[in-house]
Amino acid sequence: MRVTIKQIAEIAGVARSTVDKVINDRPGVSDEVRDRVRYIANDLGYEANIIGKALAFQNKQLVIAVVMPNIDFTVAARVGIEKALQEVKAFGISIEYFLTKNYDTAQQISTLDYLITKKVAGIMIRPVDDIELRDAVRNVVSHGIPVVTFNSDLVDSGRLCFVGQDSLKAGRVAANLMAKIINNRGKVAIITGSMSLAALELRLEGFATLIQSNFPMIEIVEVVETHENKIITFQKTLDLLQRQNDLAGLYITGGPMAEVGKAIKMLGLTKSLKVVCFDLYPEVIELLNEGVVDFTIDQDPIAQGYIPIKVIFEYLFNNKKPEQEFISTTVEIREKESL
Repeated sequence: MRVTIKQIAEIAGVARSTVDKVINDRPGVSDEVRDRVRYIANDLGYEANIIGKALAFQNKQLVIAVVMPNIDFTVAARVGIEKALQEVKAFGISIEYFLTKNYDTAQQISTLDYLITKKVAGIMIRPVDDIELRDAVRNVVSHGIPVVTFNSDLVDSGRLCFVGQDSLKAGRVAANLMAKIINNRGKVAIITGSMSLAALELRLEGFATLIQSNFPMIEIVEVVETHENKIITFQKTLDLLQRQNDLAGLYITGGPMAEVGKAIKMLGLTKSLKVVCFDLYPEVIELLNEGVVDFTIDQDPIAQGYIPIKVIFEYLFNNKKPEQEFISTTVEIREKESL
């Protein structure tokens, strides 16, 4: 026979409303009472009324907001988001997208402030690594809105968890690949999308520290920041390759690879310059097939879109927090023959 909230309340010697608060993880109950009610509920094998919850959710129409920049990554992540939505929309969950300018901290902060007034049920965000944005996320969480970061993290922000690649590890993998294809010697330059995005910072750090510690004959001569702007990326890549005309390798942490490839081909460096980058966007696949890119490291952006929606749903529907603060997606090496 199903155990009821009324039975738990009678055994615990509290009101049914108190049991309801404990089961739904709401405030207003002392730690002592909360622990007692949870112990009794678990001991009796209490299970929430799933059908009742589903009906209640349908009546509420809960919105999960997705805050992310409008870049190549967005397209792939959205596939995963929509896949997750198909699995949870029957419970009254809907998705609203808020596309921001890349690395625009002020716009992300103002978007979060707006979402508090909108009383969304949860937020997944690809954040800039910024103290003010960290405070803004803390403010969102203080209003009872769960937040999941994805693709790039924002530590100490109160978020439920981070979903994404182990970027430090990915950078180290890239360093080993680069060392092998340039025979452990030569000059290497780095192109990075931003110095203010945690994921790209870690990719750069992992690469640079491993090169410096393990490969003394490899020299990192320059790091160029492009802000993932197409025009800036092309021009800065062109300038870099003309300025550093004896490069053995080029490492790209992120950004519009089509523009990097265009500059390499324009200068006739396809055969002489070794290139390691990230992701499996169509332009990267094309550059792999053309021999411009030697290796790319996939991070599974579809999973990075899918998992946060499911994490937020589990938190809202089953009061279940993720078991880990860092849910890691793949670090998968790909080259032309493995496409």
